[in-house]
Amino acid sequence: MIRWSALRPCLAISGSVLAFALLIERTGFLTAVVATVLVASLGAGTLTVRQALLLAITVAVVMAILFVGLLDQPFTLVAGL
Repeated sequence: MIRWSALRPCLAISGSVLAFALLIERTGFLTAVVATVLVASLGAGTLTVRQALLLAITVAVVMAILFVGLLDQPFTLVAGL
């Protein structure tokens, strides 16, 4: 029998990839990255909501600087802007 604690990280990572794929064009790069990190952090089980939000915002800003700023990738940072 598979225990939930063993399955949770796999589901969280799979869900985060799915979240990114579904959100990148609809909501923009920053929101998709934040959602991805938040969903993936569910797999850890040790992060508080505050820690997960801080991590998500930090990763989103760094990824925006890296991919959009330095690598000049054509991502829309926020949809509608």
